[in-house]
Amino acid sequence: MKPVYIAIFALAFIAPPAASRAGGVNVQAPLNCAQWAEARKMNSSNVYEAYLVGLLNGLSLGSGTEFWFATGAELKREQAFYWMDVYCQAHPLADVFTGTVALMNENTNNEYYRRVSAQPE
Repeated sequence: MKPVYIAIFALAFIAPPAASRAGGVNVQAPLNCAQWAEARKMNSSNVYEAYLVGLLNGLSLGSGTEFWFATGAELKREQAFYWMDVYCQAHPLADVFTGTVALMNENTNNEYYRRVSAQPE
């Protein structure tokens, strides 16, 4: 368990925070696509993969949008990781948070976007 804490602590200092805008709210997006791609290539991406799963779960819970079973069949974690690999290859200057929102929208047929964009009643 100690190596995980050390990795997270090191990640906080290696990756400088960069602000991202999502739905009119600033979020800290310290993980960019170059870091994602390099870690995946080196088979040292466990922390980044956990970050992606956490973002997906958080966006899903926060919006009340089913993500992992949105299409009626389970989307596997490895499929989400591969999707981000392809996204980062196509958008090398992007951050993983922006890619995660794009993945949420793609897998939910834009249901995520509709829910977070809806006006409160």
